[in-house]
Amino acid sequence: MATLQNVFIFILCVAETFQERRVPSPPSITTGPKPYPKSSWNPELGDRVYVYIAKEKNTRLQCVASGNTPQLRYDWLKDGKLIDFTSNEVKFPNNTLRIYKEQGLGTLNIHRVQESDYGTYQCRASSDREDSQAVSLSKKVELIEAIISPFQDSSDVDSKKVPQGQYLMLTCDPPFSNPKATLSWTLDDTLREMDFNERIVMDYEGNLHFANVASEDGGDKMYSCFAALHFIGFYTKGRTTELKVYGDKAAYQPAKIRWTSEKNVVGVEGEPVKFMCIFSGYPTPAISWRRVGRASEESSGYELVISAVKPSDKGEYVCSGTNSVTGSPQEVKFMLDVQAKPRWVSPPLDTRVSVGESGTVNCTAEGIPTPTVEWYIDGKPFKAIPGKRYIQNNVLHIDNLNKKESTVVQCNATNSHGSLFSDVYINVLALPPEITNWTKSLKVAAGRSAVLSCEHNGYPTPTLEWMRGPQLLNGDRYTFTQTSITILNVSKNDEGVFICISKNNQGREQKENMLIVRDKTSIKDLTGITETEEGKTSIEVDSEEDVKFTCIAMTDPRETVRYVWKKNGKVIKDISDPHVRCEEGCSVLRVQEADATQSGNYTCVANNGIDEDQRTIELRVKAAPDPPDNAQLTSCGDWKLGLRWNAGFHNYMPIINYTIEYSTSFDWDKWTTLYQTSDSNTQVSDVSLSAGVIYKFRIKALNQKGYSEPSEPTNTCKTDPKRPARHPTGVKVKDYKKDGFLYVEWEAISPMEHNGEDFKYKLSVRNIADDNTKSYIVAGDKTSKEIETKDTYQKYGVRVAAENSVGAARGIPQEVFGFSGMGVPTIKPQNFELDKKSPFTAETATFVWDSIPDDSPDLKGKFDGYVIRYWRRDNPRTVKRIEIPPRVLPAATSTGEEDSGKIRETINNLPAYSQLKLDVLVKNVMFESEPSNPIDLNTPEGVPSEVQKLKAEKRGENFIVIGWYLPKRINGDLQQFVVTYQEVFGGRLSQEIEYTIDANYSISPTDMIEHRIVGLEPNTMYRVVVYATTRIGPGDQAALDVMTADKAPLKPPIVTVLSLPEKNGFNISWISDSPSNEVNLKRPGEQFKVVERMNSSRNWMLLTDGLTVGRTYVFTVTAVDGLRSVTSEEIKVPFENTASNRAEDEVFKATWFIIVMVAIAILILVIIIVCLLLKRNRGDKYNVQERENLHGIKNNDMKKPLAKGDFDDNELGLRWDLSRVRTCSEKWPLAGNTYDELEKGPQGSEKDSLEEYGDVDPTKFNEDGSFIGLYGNQQATTPSEATAPSSVMHDLI
Repeated sequence: MATLQNVFIFILCVAETFQERRVPSPPSITTGPKPYPKSSWNPELGDRVYVYIAKEKNTRLQCVASGNTPQLRYDWLKDGKLIDFTSNEVKFPNNTLRIYKEQGLGTLNIHRVQESDYGTYQCRASSDREDSQAVSLSKKVELIEAIISPFQDSSDVDSKKVPQGQYLMLTCDPPFSNPKATLSWTLDDTLREMDFNERIVMDYEGNLHFANVASEDGGDKMYSCFAALHFIGFYTKGRTTELKVYGDKAAYQPAKIRWTSEKNVVGVEGEPVKFMCIFSGYPTPAISWRRVGRASEESSGYELVISAVKPSDKGEYVCSGTNSVTGSPQEVKFMLDVQAKPRWVSPPLDTRVSVGESGTVNCTAEGIPTPTVEWYIDGKPFKAIPGKRYIQNNVLHIDNLNKKESTVVQCNATNSHGSLFSDVYINVLALPPEITNWTKSLKVAAGRSAVLSCEHNGYPTPTLEWMRGPQLLNGDRYTFTQTSITILNVSKNDEGVFICISKNNQGREQKENMLIVRDKTSIKDLTGITETEEGKTSIEVDSEEDVKFTCIAMTDPRETVRYVWKKNGKVIKDISDPHVRCEEGCSVLRVQEADATQSGNYTCVANNGIDEDQRTIELRVKAAPDPPDNAQLTSCGDWKLGLRWNAGFHNYMPIINYTIEYSTSFDWDKWTTLYQTSDSNTQVSDVSLSAGVIYKFRIKALNQKGYSEPSEPTNTCKTDPKRPARHPTGVKVKDYKKDGFLYVEWEAISPMEHNGEDFKYKLSVRNIADDNTKSYIVAGDKTSKEIETKDTYQKYGVRVAAENSVGAARGIPQEVFGFSGMGVPTIKPQNFELDKKSPFTAETATFVWDSIPDDSPDLKGKFDGYVIRYWRRDNPRTVKRIEIPPRVLPAATSTGEEDSGKIRETINNLPAYSQLKLDVLVKNVMFESEPSNPIDLNTPEGVPSEVQKLKAEKRGENFIVIGWYLPKRINGDLQQFVVTYQEVFGGRLSQEIEYTIDANYSISPTDMIEHRIVGLEPNTMYRVVVYATTRIGPGDQAALDVMTADKAPLKPPIVTVLSLPEKNGFNISWISDSPSNEVNLKRPGEQFKVVERMNSSRNWMLLTDGLTVGRTYVFTVTAVDGLRSVTSEEIKVPFENTASNRAEDEVFKATWFIIVMVAIAILILVIIIVCLLLKRNRGDKYNVQERENLHGIKNNDMKKPLAKGDFDDNELGLRWDLSRVRTCSEKWPLAGNTYDELEKGPQGSEKDSLEEYGDVDPTKFNEDGSFIGLYGNQQATTPSEATAPSSVMHDLI
């Protein structure tokens, strides 16, 4: 797309070029030679440029001229003579050109510059037309050899011995160079320029000055001056100087002038001017500059630079140098005079004139001194021709020009500072009129003004007339210019063709301009609509309310109106505001959730490309105020704030008050409310401030819509200091574990209460024992102090005072008391033993030992009680601690007698059935003593704590699976788990049924023990209780209430009907979820009737009565469960008597066929029953050892006995070597099945007893369906014999 656009623009430009008239003109050089190198010291100014080039290098001198003439020609002059480009002088020996012009241009190329090539060059462009001999000249080019000579004696190394503090100058003596080389100094062979400073300076001649020599100036530094012409890459280095600095200390030297630049300087306006003065002395003199008569103009340093001098800079300048041992400053005066290079008062311009007219060229120049002007005509010195060509007041006049007198004029203005060069032409033309651009067609709206343009040219300058039809236009409705006509207040009557006519004495030309008048565009309606206001030119809305503006405009039916919206004069599409959008071709403007930034004037502009109309509506959004501005302090230093500000815009809701906030140098980002005005007044005074604080303030305005954003902060202000407001509070001496130290802490005083600088705390510490007091100073940002006392637990009194640079806070701080740091007690309890007079149980024992006085110095601190420790003798790393609070009471025996000086303590929750070791130690607040004598203790066996995490793992309509973990404390040899359950109804419990589970196998505390309770009623709540037993008896009980699942819906029986010709009847069999089933028969023309009711496990019957051959009978089977029943699908079977066909088919007569068919039917029925039994998971007849092997468990893993005794794993770190427990009633997976898959059977198949299948002996199974006798005897009870033992089996895995 961009390429096509560029091509289109190119075609338009070409077409316009062809439309423009090709006007002949004399040559004019537009691009001339450029200076080289281009630098501030080699500018492109004056009548010539300078090109510095080394021998054997190439150079290129540009020359390009313009001029509508086919005979344009370029020549070059060297030293005033034409260069012959055919001579051998411009060729290499091989006859190829060394000096040549570029084809089609005048640019001169010189390859491998020779000595003979240096000189003055000038390009000349001319026209060889017969009617014109005009010549244009470029600026002159000075081609100069760029050269730099080497330093003399550059290989020498000069060694200078200089005392410290002495002045030294190292001369450079630069070699000849053209142009002038850049000079600098280096300290090594890399030619890296050394840095100068106030002590070491290089002057304008390249000499290096040391105001005073320092020890660091010597050493391995080798000073060399080097000169460079960077633009050609030429460098040369002078001789090397090594400084040997001696002396331990520099002698003081007063300031003394050593070198200055030219003192009388003539500056050229616009160019830089520099002055330099260099002083010696130790310490290094300070140098300053001032301009006489203007004390405010000062600067420092050894050099004064005016980057672009002005006439006003003219005057006297003084350089002063002084140091601490100089009596009066040493001064040097400089005089600056300012002059100017020539500059054009009015730059000469190319001129076009007609035949017979006069031509002028103004070459008036000004400068200081006044420049002289030299004139050239077509490259030749000016000669006056009386009455024809003359110069008056630096203006060239040529009168009565004819067509052949087109000419090029050169003028050169020169003074002592430079020159100006101008090359312009006077072009004499005689051309007939030509209209180059005109209004071919213009659409304008009625009532507007129409401007028809007709751009034309010709020499002499043609006149322009306008006509409509035969009538020449004039009158008040028309306004004319040299190139246009304006028709005021056009109407439909003005529509038509207007003709412009251009005329001069060389001819005439005319063009037609079509004017089309359209109906004007006007906005008929502009409304702003909200939920509450409509059709107003100014509306007010609450913030976050939506606004809709609608703009309706009319225009000429042949045009299309377009809408643009502006806000406050700016087009809305240029405003990044997500709340404002155009709709419906921009005739609707919607403002969503307006806020204060949406307030303003909204203008609808309707435009059809010819004219436009616009209307404005104001939107006022009632919102929080704009922030206040121009906040200014009126007072602050005297602890009272005075502040004034300008109110921000109220956003159409009155301002209620202002809130003043402050931040301080303590935290500039934290702003705190200081004061709230009572009204909308915009100034406050006498607001209290803290002393010695650096403040900033800002203001927020409030109206009914909320707070504004804060104003910009004020400038900072600092209040006067005064004493701190108070002494610190919360002083205390902490109990400290660091022996020999006292630790004091207190609450910090906020920085706002410091009231001045150098805030600190002063601690006074008094030793109570000897009443000796010492003082300590603590920084104001600290709140504690560690004080070395070199004693242990001695009493001290402490006071903490607040001070600043003004003084201490008023009053005496309160004294608090405490002790120095504690140490390790050097005393330990004695005669620790079991109290044999007190009860001793599995978990409780009482111990006695000799008491220790709480004020004993051997405690090395504040008495904090005792600690009894115990641990298993086979695991001494896990120690249990019993903290005994700091109480010292006489020990009493069980008989009430007191043991003088004894401590008696009873310890509960000891681990039962364990071999323990115990001791006791005394402690202070920080440290504990060595332990007492240890004793051994064997606790007897106890009863278990309750089992852990008892919960219902699974539940069906007839069973519950419960699970639990071992008791946290077994307290002996675990014997059994007892599980009881009772039905809960109406807040009462039924008779309890109990199971006992032997626990003679290894059980892990991390494995869950599970038990399945079967034979339950659906949708019934049961209370289940589980507890463990040891040889001592039952432990604590854990109880759980759980409800069985609701009954699953009955499934329709699956019915099979077989015709039995031998029996003259039907065999009906079925598979049903219920043992109670009804067989229904529907005879032709009758309703279904029950023909058999079955209340046993038999699921088939033989029907032979009442059947008629040739009829079709319909059978169904209904499963009945109490009040619930469900009927199978209908099965239609025709009845035929096949006895008459026996002779025809001997197969059916054969007894073996009947036997085979019956056997197949029975086999299919057996397979179906087996599959259903597997699916429903009725019973569990798999070999137990097989099941264990499927789980990777060997039978002998179940024989490990439980550990003797119990210990809290968490307390003493013991591990049980136990395995998982599962009951025999749990469903074990077959190979390839998981527990979850076997649990997915229907809830209606939860019966686990096999008694209902008549071929099974129910005495081989217990209530939960598991085999009896595989692993040992178990006890179970029936509901009628709740207390009698009965047998139940559990698998321990």
